[in-house]
Amino acid sequence: MLLADNWLQQMNLKLITKHLSSIIKINPKICILLGSGLNYFAENIRKKITIPYSDIPTFYQTSVKGHIGEFIYGEINNTPILCAKGRFHYYEGYTFNEVGSIIEIFNSYNPKLCIITNSSGCLDKKWPIGSFMLSNQIIDFSFMNSTEPTKHNFKKSQYFDLAKEIAKNNNINLFTGAYTYTTGPSYETPAEISEIISLGGKAVGMSTFPEYLKCIELKLSFVIISCLTNYGAGLINEKIKHKDVLTNANKMRKIFSKYIIEIIQNIELQKKLKK
Repeated sequence: MLLADNWLQQMNLKLITKHLSSIIKINPKICILLGSGLNYFAENIRKKITIPYSDIPTFYQTSVKGHIGEFIYGEINNTPILCAKGRFHYYEGYTFNEVGSIIEIFNSYNPKLCIITNSSGCLDKKWPIGSFMLSNQIIDFSFMNSTEPTKHNFKKSQYFDLAKEIAKNNNINLFTGAYTYTTGPSYETPAEISEIISLGGKAVGMSTFPEYLKCIELKLSFVIISCLTNYGAGLINEKIKHKDVLTNANKMRKIFSKYIIEIIQNIELQKKLKK
């Protein structure tokens, strides 16, 4: 679905933040971007206020199934959070900068951490479907700015280590590895999957990279967590379907929610212990 360029150019961050500030009275400490099929997490938010993207002046609209298109503001164990249910994609006709607009909105609240999530294809058959991956690198396989794939290594952060520790302490099946970005909207071919694996890719998807770039640009702390919903093309004898991605993400909804809640609680606990 390609959107008209003149419509895409209308976003006004000042108008958007002014509108949101009339609703959000206490700045969120944690901001979360939910991937395909991961909306169940928002059911755990208390004192929640729903803000549809369609109600926000000059803001964009989602068009992909599994991306509802609304902000949820509220609390997780008394910690104020802002959650985006629905993201934008390059293949919808948005630029990288426009895809990163949700991160720009998050940045206006100066959060401690942005948690970026996605549902992605697993490229290691030793990793069971239903596991999670914490990204330590992104491989840009879009070939938009280079004739070769490019690798973006993450700097070590306290939040990366915290996310690993929490998964271990709660018996959550978490791996670490490289997330590979492709532009979509078609799923990768078996030949492409083979090449990505040869580059060290462990998960593949059509989102996250533009939001990562925006976090780097704005110097925001982030973690990227992938819900591994299917194996990449050619790894098993099954055709990849978006509805299966959503179904498998839904199966993981409770453990995913528990994991994100534990991360939020532990960030606040660390803060209290430092006082």
